[in-house]
Amino acid sequence: MIGFVLPLLFVLFWSCKAATYDGKLRNASDGTMEAYMIPHFKSSHASFIEPSPNGDLVMAWFSGSAEGESDVAIVVSRLPNGTDQWTSPIVVSQRKGYSNQNPVLFFDNQTNILYLFHTQQDAKKVGDTGLNGEDSATIWELQSTNNGMNWTSPKIMFAKAGSFDRNRIVISLKNTWLYPIYYAGGSRKDTSYIKESVSHKPFDTWLEHSFTDSDHLVQPTVVRPVKNSTRLVSFFRDRRAEHIYRAVSLTDGVTWTKPSKTTLPNNNSGIEATTLQSGHIAIVYNPTNKERNPIVISVSMDEGLTWAHTRPLDHETGFNGIELSYPTVFQDSQGRIHISYTYNRETIKHKILPNEAWISQRHD
Repeated sequence: MIGFVLPLLFVLFWSCKAATYDGKLRNASDGTMEAYMIPHFKSSHASFIEPSPNGDLVMAWFSGSAEGESDVAIVVSRLPNGTDQWTSPIVVSQRKGYSNQNPVLFFDNQTNILYLFHTQQDAKKVGDTGLNGEDSATIWELQSTNNGMNWTSPKIMFAKAGSFDRNRIVISLKNTWLYPIYYAGGSRKDTSYIKESVSHKPFDTWLEHSFTDSDHLVQPTVVRPVKNSTRLVSFFRDRRAEHIYRAVSLTDGVTWTKPSKTTLPNNNSGIEATTLQSGHIAIVYNPTNKERNPIVISVSMDEGLTWAHTRPLDHETGFNGIELSYPTVFQDSQGRIHISYTYNRETIKHKILPNEAWISQRHD
């Protein structure tokens, strides 16, 4: 009888969880709001949120049967301004024989175009682990002129094999795009770069600025701590699963210091940082060297040298293997902090913190 009851309880547990995957924002017990996105396919991962000028939020992620498979698509959902309901996701990029990953959304105020960039690699072959496919990755581009409701067909933008993105584009003081990317090496060492677009046209020439000594450091997340300053700070995922690394540019992203270890651990999983209205830096990450659980937010008042406050965002217990990973984060004009992250590869979770002060509040 016990052998029958335990599987049944497991099914009931996940059925209850699945019942909340409706895209509706609800108040949570910790003083935040949260929503579990409506899954389009079986697996969901690597979300990205971008605000639109009209107040809508647009979210993209990749979804399919499993990461690396031929059916993995980029999907997009919207949270219309003033509502608490995310729309059902739509497929905007899918290509047979290839697997899509890592959408990056970017609204360009100069052209009033919402861009979606994402990677695309050869799909897994029989017996393949999926890791070798990163060597073949290229970066593709789509556009929307109506806040993510409709999209152009995807076009290849960076054809160099191994091209990968993950984190937010920053505008330079010269009004150019600074797009952090990395080249996945497979058997080679991964290295990170800044791609700079002077013209605001994705298919014009891009300048390329390398991060000094960035071997094994990928998915740079770049922030500008002080407005109108040429000083930028970048944080990196560590392929060796040791530490989050940090580098500084005094030249608005053209040259960088050698990356150095921060006090924050890294598990060879995605991170993202943002500059808050206070000028402090917030970063979302897994505070471990192994598991992708729990997920936390930390705040630094000295540009990432030390981290004054850390608060858990999510920590699932009871079943081994649950994943909370690959966050994106930004602060809206009302001071609320929006975070989204992978929830057990089943869906994406959107969490809204009421303000920065929430991070330093006492919690049990």
